[in-house]
Amino acid sequence: MKLRISLFFIAITVLCLAQEKEYNSAIVKINKYIEGSLVTPYSDTDQEVPLLIFIMDAGAINRDGNDRMSKNNTFKKLSHELAKIGIASYRYDKRLFKMDGLGIREHEISFDHFIEDAKSVITYFRKNKTYTKIIILGHGQGSLVGMLAAKDNADGFISIAGNAQSIDQVIIEQISKQAPGLEKSAAAAFQQLKENGRATGYEPALESIFRYDLQPFMKSWTKYDPSQIISELEMPILILHGDKDIQVELSQAEKLKESAPQSEYLIINNMNHILKEIKGGRLDNQKSYNESWRRIIPEVLSSIANFVKQ
Repeated sequence: MKLRISLFFIAITVLCLAQEKEYNSAIVKINKYIEGSLVTPYSDTDQEVPLLIFIMDAGAINRDGNDRMSKNNTFKKLSHELAKIGIASYRYDKRLFKMDGLGIREHEISFDHFIEDAKSVITYFRKNKTYTKIIILGHGQGSLVGMLAAKDNADGFISIAGNAQSIDQVIIEQISKQAPGLEKSAAAAFQQLKENGRATGYEPALESIFRYDLQPFMKSWTKYDPSQIISELEMPILILHGDKDIQVELSQAEKLKESAPQSEYLIINNMNHILKEIKGGRLDNQKSYNESWRRIIPEVLSSIANFVKQ
C-alpha cells in the first residue's frame, strides 16, 4: 500500500511539472513606475514569437484584471492560454499601484502618464528584438491608452470593450439614462473643466466624477477622441466587444468600426465586459466579476490568435 501511495504522488508531481512547462512566467520591471508579468511559450529552442502588451481598464485594475473588491483573473488566464498556442504577453500594473511608494498624490496623476508608460513598455521590448511583432491590446480605458501608444510604435492594435467617444460624452450619455436631469449639471461641469481647469457648482451626486483631486486627471482624459485617433492608425486593427457588456455599450464598438472601416470587427454573443460567458441577467453578470473559476470565452482566444498570427 505504501508503494502504491508513493507512486501516486510521483505521478501527481510529474503531471504538475508538465503543466508548468506549458509556459514560462517572469516579473519584468520597465522603470520605477511600471512592473509586470512576462509570459512566454515554453520551448527548448530560442524561436521568436509575437508579443502582446495588455493595457488594463480604468481604476485600480491590476495586471491580472482584478480590483480590490473582485477577483476574476481574466488577463492572467488569457496570458497563459495565449502562451500555450505560441504567443507571448506582457501585462503590467499601472503607476497607480506605485503612488504610495513614490510619494505621488492623486492630483498629480495625468492620463498622459498612462500613455507615456505604455510607450515605455513598447520601447523596452522593441530593444529586446526577440519578438516577431509587437501588438497592443487595450481593454476599456486601456483601449484609448493603447491606440495612442500604438501609433507609429506597434505592429497592430486590439481594442476590447473600448469607447469611441471622449470620456465626457460617454459619462454625460450614461448619466442621462441612469439619472435623468443630472446630465445638464455634468455637461456644465465638464465645460468648466475644459475652459477653466476646474469645475465648481455641480450637483453633489456627481462628486465621484468631479471631486477636487480627480479633476486634473479627468481634464487630461477628456481631450482625447478615440474615434479620431483610431482613424489615424496605419496598422492592422481588431475590435472586439461582447453583447452582454454592461459597462460599455455595443454602440461604442460600432462607432469605432465606422472610424476604422478597414479593421476586423467581432461581436461575441453572451460575452460580458471581462470576456466571460453570461447566459443569465444583470445579477449573474455582476457576480461573474468575482468568480475566477469562469473560463474566458474560447472565441476571444481564437480571434486574438488568428489576428496576431496572420
